[in-house]
Amino acid sequence: MDSALAQISRLASWGAAAMPGCDDVVPRPPEHVKCKNFGCNKKFDPRYPDQTKCIHHRLPPVFHETAKYWACCPDKKAYDWDEFMKIPGCQQGHCSNVSKDKKFLGGADLRAENAPKRLDDDVPVDPRKKLDKLREGLVSIGVGPDDFDRAWGRLGAKLGDLNLVVQQMNQLFTEVLQNADSDEVNMPD
Repeated sequence: MDSALAQISRLASWGAAAMPGCDDVVPRPPEHVKCKNFGCNKKFDPRYPDQTKCIHHRLPPVFHETAKYWACCPDKKAYDWDEFMKIPGCQQGHCSNVSKDKKFLGGADLRAENAPKRLDDDVPVDPRKKLDKLREGLVSIGVGPDDFDRAWGRLGAKLGDLNLVVQQMNQLFTEVLQNADSDEVNMPD
């Protein structure tokens, strides 16, 4: 009985026991914080996050030109703030007080995400890594890995420098590709 009275007393001190129709503002408990999950905005007690039900979005909002939408739900766009805030969450979980790194996305983020990627960005400078990349490509088209290892190993022993091996491989492959384009190779038109 005492615990029930204590609970009612605590609720009354928060203002939660205000009578219906009363115009008093109900204060929130001082230990409650706003949920940091995208689109939730509920207030909760961070000591008991597992007791909350949170329907939120997985990714931040996108504000691009006049469109507003959640990055995880790009097919649900709104052009008015109130309509945007009514878009239901796509994830269910518990409220969180951990801030996200990216609060929102804009046009620059969308352009960067879809920007063309240079093909030579990931070309390694180290000759051994270049040979490994070449080996990986050749194996993917059916060349035996042992055949490639044997060929570059012999070149390495002969030339004594992996940079020279890379140059020699470049020269050999270039010759083969140029010869494949000659009239001697019977290729359909």
